[in-house]
Amino acid sequence: MPPRYHPPVLDEWLHYGLRLFHLIAGIMWIGTSFYFVWLDFSFEPLPPERAKESPSVDGETYMVHGGFFYRVEKQKPTKLPPNLHWFKYEALLTYVSGFLLLLLVYWTGGGMALMGPTRIPLTHPHVAYTVSLGSLVAAWFLYDTLWRLIGKSQPTLALVVSVLGLVGAIYGYCSVFPGRAAFIHTGAMIGTIMICNVWVRILPAQRRMIAKRLAGEEPDWAEGAAAKQRSLHNSYVTIPVLFTMISNHFSFAFDHPLNWAILCGLAVIGASVRHLMITIERQQTAWWAFAPATAAFAMVVFVTWPAPRPEVSGPPVAFAEANDILARRCRQCHSATPTDDVFHSAPNGVMFDSPASIVAYAPRIRLRACEARTMPLANKTEMTDEERETLQRWIDQGAHTN
Repeated sequence: MPPRYHPPVLDEWLHYGLRLFHLIAGIMWIGTSFYFVWLDFSFEPLPPERAKESPSVDGETYMVHGGFFYRVEKQKPTKLPPNLHWFKYEALLTYVSGFLLLLLVYWTGGGMALMGPTRIPLTHPHVAYTVSLGSLVAAWFLYDTLWRLIGKSQPTLALVVSVLGLVGAIYGYCSVFPGRAAFIHTGAMIGTIMICNVWVRILPAQRRMIAKRLAGEEPDWAEGAAAKQRSLHNSYVTIPVLFTMISNHFSFAFDHPLNWAILCGLAVIGASVRHLMITIERQQTAWWAFAPATAAFAMVVFVTWPAPRPEVSGPPVAFAEANDILARRCRQCHSATPTDDVFHSAPNGVMFDSPASIVAYAPRIRLRACEARTMPLANKTEMTDEERETLQRWIDQGAHTN
């Protein structure tokens, strides 16, 4: 039987378009960020004879691409060039599109995606919205205050406090939000810090330096160094943000009882890999970064290693009984013709319209509905514990359709 298609719905096209826009803008932002940080670590001092002729040049590097060779200089110019290119709108467009996606996916439908069976469950949409938005704002002010007050004089202490703060934020998100929402909000929190670094700290510092140079004054190069420090921060957390962006496809991570530890481990791996990427061109590459990355990877593998699944004993369950539970609790969303007031098409294309499709998805049903108990979403259809055990018995007994 050929698949049935339904007319596109406005919010689905909006979701699709925003994700595509967010992806493209993110590629542009991440690409320029990676490129410029790499440049900063690849510049070499000028030969003595050229250094005397070009005192404003701090270093140079040579590259080859597309059949041509390029020489790039890092300067403290005495005179600004007529055409000065800025890289700022990639960051703004990435964040705006991501924030709109956050609102579309998690704030619509009465905040259902923000509420669920967590350590500290949120029972009212307005409370969930307040935690969602308020945590993003609070994270920026705490981070920025920390680095303005002690970041210059005691950067190591500020770094330790920042890392501990990130771990605490991840644990907090995983305590109040369902796993998928917790992972995405972690990415949104880091993204908020990144965009504020760009528009509140980096760009204003650059504008002040340019204004002084245009006025014939010597810029405060310490401002440039402070802006570069924030840019380096952004670079190190880029890969952890990417982990959170793709996490909604991997329920084994965000639905795990120790999802906060898994996300912390992924963040360590991402930052360590980024450190190696930044320093790989240098003669003294910091290979020590392999140690935390390896330890974090081992921890994630250990935590997520599948344990033997306990079977639920009881009388045989007929397919008709299991199918009836799915019809009453799951098929409102997971069908070719959903009746749910939020989902107008089957989430992730998962449908339980035929015995064959139900059997095919039986392992996933067991994981999400019986073990993790994260489905139905926020238990909107009020599936009981007895129904979950019945489904598990039917699956453990072979998921027969007779």
